[in-house]
Amino acid sequence: MNILQRFLNFFKSSPEPEFIAQQLRKPSGEYAAEVGDNMDKVNRALFDLTLDVMEPQDNEHILEIGFGTGKFISKFFSDTENLRISGLDYSEEMVEIAIQNNRDLITSGELKLLQGSSNAIPFPDSSFEKVFCNMVIYFWDQPENHLKEIYRVLKPDGLFYTGIRSKQSMTIFPFVKYGFKLYEIPEWKETLTQNGFSVVNTEIQTDPAVEFKGNKLELESWCIVAQKKTDPMNRG
Repeated sequence: MNILQRFLNFFKSSPEPEFIAQQLRKPSGEYAAEVGDNMDKVNRALFDLTLDVMEPQDNEHILEIGFGTGKFISKFFSDTENLRISGLDYSEEMVEIAIQNNRDLITSGELKLLQGSSNAIPFPDSSFEKVFCNMVIYFWDQPENHLKEIYRVLKPDGLFYTGIRSKQSMTIFPFVKYGFKLYEIPEWKETLTQNGFSVVNTEIQTDPAVEFKGNKLELESWCIVAQKKTDPMNRG
């Protein structure tokens, strides 16, 4: 049984999809570690896609929004020098777990992890060359507030990477009826454009098929790359 199938079985067995949705938005309490571990399993392929598209460079400062358990953060440092990563996560429990998983990087000063929301990012203007998030925008009730903050903390011509799954991939899950805002690629591109970004690239990846509630499910992963417009007259 592959890791995606185990993840699906975990959620299939739950009688309360609304509770699952709440935990995916903000893992908390006694379920936080288990939810974080299962999110890692299903989102590994999406993280790798985003990382491949991003191509981190030496001396960059990159912000991840919604890092979860932080198990994948070390991948950034395999082929770079003088790279700094900062992370912001909404869940106190995820921050605690991620700190435990990355103590050496934090001690060395290469990594900084904070708890908070991306509609109030605790960093100065023009702090980052790149900002990214995976499976996070579903929970932004007012995406313009989050995009305004991302725009603010990006340096001129900085890049924002959105990693998500297609709307069709996600609608089979019963929990998405509770507080999820699902997107098609044109919808999210339009949202980015209206908030001061120019879409420069879209990469699509299809993950291996699995069975879920009698259906053959193929999760389609997207990484949408947008650039901060430097001319304020062009801001949406």
